[in-house]
Amino acid sequence: MITKRNIIHNLLALLIISVATSCNIPKPEKKQTIREKHNYIVLLDLSDRLIVQDQQPERDRQIIKAIYGIFEEKVKKDLYVKSRDEFKVVIAPQRGSRLDKDTYEDRLYVNMDNIQNIYRRSKEEERRMKVFGNVDSLYQQAVFSNNPKAYYGADIWKYFHEDLSVDYSRDTLTENYLFILTDGYPIVGKNPNKLKEIKAKFPRLHVVLIEATPRDKDLEWDRVMAVWEEWFNDIGIEKYTLIKRGAISKEIEQVKALVTSDA
Repeated sequence: MITKRNIIHNLLALLIISVATSCNIPKPEKKQTIREKHNYIVLLDLSDRLIVQDQQPERDRQIIKAIYGIFEEKVKKDLYVKSRDEFKVVIAPQRGSRLDKDTYEDRLYVNMDNIQNIYRRSKEEERRMKVFGNVDSLYQQAVFSNNPKAYYGADIWKYFHEDLSVDYSRDTLTENYLFILTDGYPIVGKNPNKLKEIKAKFPRLHVVLIEATPRDKDLEWDRVMAVWEEWFNDIGIEKYTLIKRGAISKEIEQVKALVTSDA
């Protein structure tokens, strides 16, 4: 026989079960947003420009350190732990070079993905000092003679043809920046065929050519820059900026503005 007490008891039991079930409803998982990655590649032309142009090694060092500063700011913006950004200094192929290219490129490579979260912020200054020290050491060794004939030309085409594919990130959430520190003369040994086609394509690559110094007379600047523009267009580089050598502070501000406008 169903009594009033049984009915109340059953209703209370159902209420308890209902409350308990509602408490166990899984909450929707928060989506993990992946931050856009910046990949900063600094390509060095270590030819006779280092001694032909006044204070060139010091200017190069300032520019490299400024780009590293841009990299650090991006890491901070991503709150350190969410950063996937990379910074690397690479050396253009150069016949007869005495530099230990591989060692320096290893020392001048920082990939936040390879650094444990606990060390990303705490060792920021240590990483910076290590990079800056190796940049200084690199340029001390790069200037090995006061005779321009002792230096061979840097083969920038060869870097694009053989090595850029390794340094470039094909992650679809990556903005790749290639900063080329060069005097602007792309033809090694005055061979007009040196800037040939390359098979690989590099979407989302912004090339920034810095410290270009062709002579102003006879419109040489226009002719040399036209060579670069034609080549970049031929190989499918959609974003490129050519920065003429001038006040170092203005060049650095131009570089910062370029990266900031893309962010």
